[in-house]
Amino acid sequence: MLSGQWVFGGIDKETRDTFMIPVQDRLAATLIPHIQRYILPGTAILSDEWASYNSIPAASFQHLTVNHSLNFVEPTTGVHTQTVESAWGGARKRLRNCMTTNPILLDTHLSEVCWQKKYGKASFSNLIMEIRKQYPVV
Repeated sequence: MLSGQWVFGGIDKETRDTFMIPVQDRLAATLIPHIQRYILPGTAILSDEWASYNSIPAASFQHLTVNHSLNFVEPTTGVHTQTVESAWGGARKRLRNCMTTNPILLDTHLSEVCWQKKYGKASFSNLIMEIRKQYPVV
C-alpha cells in the first residue's frame, strides 16, 4: 500500500518485464482480471499465501506459494517472493516524493518505475528508440 492506495504487480524473472498497477482493493474479484490481463497462460506464478491468490485459476497458471509465517523461502520448492518484494521496496522509496506532489499521477509514476526497472541506465535511450518507432521520420 502506498499512501492509502493498493498496488498490485509482478515481474518476469527472465526478462525483468515488470507491471505495477493501482487497484481499489486486494479482493480476488479485483486481482484475478489483472492476473489474466498481464500474465500469460501457463506461467508459473510465485506468491505468498494471501487469501485472494487462492482463486488464481489452476487451469491457466501454475501457482506456487510460500507461507511467510513459516519461511521466507519454501524449503521444498525454493519458491520465494523476494524478487517482487525488492522491486516494490525500491518503487515505494522512489514514489514517496512523487506521491506528495501529485497522487493523481500514480499510474504514470508506476509505469516509469517499471520502464526504469527494465532498462536501467539505458532508460532514456530506449525511450527515444520507442518514440522513433511510433513516429518515424520520413
